[in-house]
This record gives sequence, structure tokens and C-alpha cells, in this order.
Amino acid sequence: MPRVHIVEDDSEISDLLSTYLSGRGFDCCVSASAEAAQELAPQEFDIYVIDVMLPGQDGLSLCRWLRERSEVPVIILSAIKGDTERIIGLELGADDYLEKPFNPRELLARMNALLRRSKGPGERSMLTGQVRFSGWMLDCARQKLHSPAGMLVPLSSTEYQLITALISALPDPVSRDVIGRDIFGVELGPEDRRVDILISRLRKKLSAAAPDADFIKTVRNRGYQFSAPVSG
Repeated sequence: MPRVHIVEDDSEISDLLSTYLSGRGFDCCVSASAEAAQELAPQEFDIYVIDVMLPGQDGLSLCRWLRERSEVPVIILSAIKGDTERIIGLELGADDYLEKPFNPRELLARMNALLRRSKGPGERSMLTGQVRFSGWMLDCARQKLHSPAGMLVPLSSTEYQLITALISALPDPVSRDVIGRDIFGVELGPEDRRVDILISRLRKKLSAAAPDADFIKTVRNRGYQFSAPVSG
């Protein structure tokens, strides 16, 4: 039974979510603040659902705290209209977001999609064993990425899915629409930036570990292509 940590200060919403998700096979834990959520280890949970507007530390701060400690999937909830909070949440490492008010069925569908992807490579990825490129090593069995210096580069579930999708597609690029469908499970709208933010996040992690790690190229009108020679 997957365990979800709902971090929401509105008791009406948290009660609704916990009742709905419990009836659909989830073990639910509810915290009313980021500080209360931080008293429990992220490793105890399979997925987090976090409201942005919380008393004390906000949900974005909690997302940052989680990403420093865990790769557990995170869905952000926000009542704030517009892109700013959502973009910041994705940049901090959230895997998906929903704007309030939302349909619990949509949240459930997105949670199940993230949980499926967090357990292993998606259908497009045929990678097994160890994949090497430019001194880097991607351990597909453990879903771990190591830099040429041997440093572990922590990847969220969506970042791991992205790098395996790009490598699996070689020598072809992967379009934004395909990334949207395969990783986020959505059809991207013209203003949807979640794929661009995910690409930017992965680029930053690679370059932070090795400044010359410029492996993800933008191919005009076609998408994104992995450019390093790959073996294994």
C-alpha cells in the first residue's frame, strides 16, 4: 500500500483528500504545516502532496528541504493563479503541480503516474545495467547517476526518466510533446513550461557536478537531443 504525506493546513481539504485516497488504496498521513511534516523522515513515504500556502514555512521551502534529502515524488497544490508559484515549485524539484480548485480524480491519476515512473524506467527506456558517457556513469539498476569525479548526482524520478528517455532515443531528439506524455502524462498546452523547466533542472544538475557537462542540446522544431557518446 503506497504511503502519501499530505501537507495541507485546510482541514476540510486534507480530510477530503485523505478520505478519498484511503478509499483507493493509499495509506495517508496528514501534516498541517511544513514544520510538522519535517518531523517525519521522507523515506517513510512514497509520495508527497504539498500545499504552497502553509503557516510558517511555505510549501516551496518544504519542497526544497525534501529535495536535499530525498528523491520522493512531490506534487504541489496552489491556490495562487498564474505561473510564478508553479514555476518556482518545479525549479525546486517538484514533479508536478495542480491549481486549486482541483478534481481529486485528476490528483489520483497524477499520483499513480508518478508512482509508476518512480519505480523504474518507463516503457520508452530500454536501458539496463550501467550506461557510460564522457566519464559519467548511469546505474540503471539503482537509478543513480555518478559524475566523472565519482560524485553521486541526486535525480528526482522525473529527472531520471528524462535522462533515460533522451539516451534511449539516440541518435534522434525527443520532442516536448513526447516528454509531456511519457513523463508527465499530459498533453502540453502552448503555455505549459513544465518540460522546459525539467530540462533546465537536469542541465543545472549536470553542470553543477561538471562544468563542461553540456550534453542536452535543443534541436529547433524537433525537441531535445543527448549529445554525448554513450556506451554500455
